[in-house]
Amino acid sequence: MELTYEKINKDNIRLASIIQYEIFPNSSAYTKYLKQINGDKKVSVDYLVYCKLNPIGIIGLYEQDGDKTSIWLSYFGLLKQYRNKGYGKRMLSDVIEIAKHYNKKYLRLYTYEVWNSVAQDFYKKHMQLEEYYTNKNDNQIDILEGKPKIFSYSLTGDKIKPWNNKYIGLNLDDKEHFKSVELMIKDGIIKEDKNGNNR
Repeated sequence: MELTYEKINKDNIRLASIIQYEIFPNSSAYTKYLKQINGDKKVSVDYLVYCKLNPIGIIGLYEQDGDKTSIWLSYFGLLKQYRNKGYGKRMLSDVIEIAKHYNKKYLRLYTYEVWNSVAQDFYKKHMQLEEYYTNKNDNQIDILEGKPKIFSYSLTGDKIKPWNNKYIGLNLDDKEHFKSVELMIKDGIIKEDKNGNNR
């Protein structure tokens, strides 16, 4: 199965944002994509994923502030009709190879044990280390309800140093989501119905 990865740019941001929001309705990445297109200097690269000519999902990499040893996986997801067909395994394998070019020791991701329950078995099978994230300086509502976990993978073959609850800023993601949704409505990417729901 051949997958292609198209960097998110001004020509595909609308499609990428719709797909990303469909996969992650509680965490819109539209403002993140806009910053990246406009030359944000942080290491952040996001891709629209295609199988042949069909857009099937999204995937990205970014750096966490203050962390020099890791590159983080962001918005790794497939549209429902493409799940459980081997695409996710291939995407993860491909992004691991891309991640190695950034000269980091580890690929990491965070996910929610409750809200992303379907992905847990996949990460347990394909990542090498899992740990709960319970940093008391971060968003306690998310931590208590969502049970965040961090999964890690060694990019060098060396033993993985655990994340050990260093701050990752879950509360910043929540704030960014609401800004992102407002901007998607303003830019006509999604509509708000009379009950205030987005579609």
